[in-house]
Amino acid sequence: MTSTENNTDHDFWQLHIAQWQASGLSQASYCRQQSLRTHQFSYWKRKFLAECEPVVPAPISGFSRVQVAAPVATPTSPGLSLCFRDGTRLTGIAQNNLALIKPLLEILR
Repeated sequence: MTSTENNTDHDFWQLHIAQWQASGLSQASYCRQQSLRTHQFSYWKRKFLAECEPVVPAPISGFSRVQVAAPVATPTSPGLSLCFRDGTRLTGIAQNNLALIKPLLEILR
């Protein structure tokens, strides 16, 4: 296939990108053999690759909404305390509030 110097046809470049990938040649070697401008080839290659990339969802902020179903009675004993490496401290863990603590611990892992 012969090329034209300023070709901007989508199908033309899609065919060349596919042929280049199958050729095993470097991009520069392929462009020389086909008389293509390397900067145009690079532009179209990036354009086709961008069309194929999946959309990445926004990262999760790390916060979670917590809803308390009913007020929790203060335990009679001080209960268990956890201290994390970053200095965060979770205190007052007792038998009567484990239902609240377990989901929180899953988030903090």
